[in-house]
Amino acid sequence: MGRLSHLSGRPPMPLTAIDLEAAERALRRQRRLAVRTALSLLIALAALLTAAAVIPGRLGWAVLFFAPYPVLLALAALHVRRAEQVEDDHDRDGP
Repeated sequence: MGRLSHLSGRPPMPLTAIDLEAAERALRRQRRLAVRTALSLLIALAALLTAAAVIPGRLGWAVLFFAPYPVLLALAALHVRRAEQVEDDHDRDGP
């Protein structure tokens, strides 16, 4: 039945090898996207921490207090958009 057949918690449905191959391909793309998003988040937060360390006084604290939220929102929006593109590609190429 393949590696993905146990994920739904339902009895496995008979799928062709092509269906499972497309699902595995979509899963790999989603995984790569998640890793890229996590690395982008780490880089952005490291840049914010560096900026806060370089900027003196209260302005440095303001950077730490206010700047992460727009960064997180932008990364989340980009991640969702790209994840939906992967799903759309999977649906278009799928069964």
